[in-house]
Amino acid sequence: MKKNKKENQEYIDDGHTIYDMNVDANWNTRSDNKKVIPVPKEEQRALIKAAFIAYIPKLLIVLFGFGLAILVIYLWLK
Repeated sequence: MKKNKKENQEYIDDGHTIYDMNVDANWNTRSDNKKVIPVPKEEQRALIKAAFIAYIPKLLIVLFGFGLAILVIYLWLK
């Protein structure tokens, strides 16, 4: 008689991992090795203004795309 090459072995979880995924579980805490640099209010306002100037064209393009889609749907279903 032939014996099965693969015998069903029961899996027993012993808690070890095969590969560390480098995932930190503390998402909401700030690590101590990162230093916060204080920014003066004038510079902070300038940074916020620069961010708005950089993102406003992209926002307008998205809004124009939605408006165009709404216009096409309106004319199509009229």
